[in-house]
Amino acid sequence: MMGMFEDLERVKLRFISACETMVSQGQLSESEFQQIIDLLDKMDDYDDRQFLDELAEISKGMTDFIDWEAMSKARR
Repeated sequence: MMGMFEDLERVKLRFISACETMVSQGQLSESEFQQIIDLLDKMDDYDDRQFLDELAEISKGMTDFIDWEAMSKARR
């Protein structure tokens, strides 16, 4: 079980890094970035579909590059 938790944390860190790059390139605002961080903190409160819907709304589709299947498997 710990291995999956570590995998999820690694995915989160990579995702945050990608979002930071998007902020530095002007593709994502600081406010959107903070909302994404808040969403990641509350990730366990959402089912996969709700989480993806919230994230897509915050990022205006900019995060569609994420391998959500892998992230979903890591959450389980």
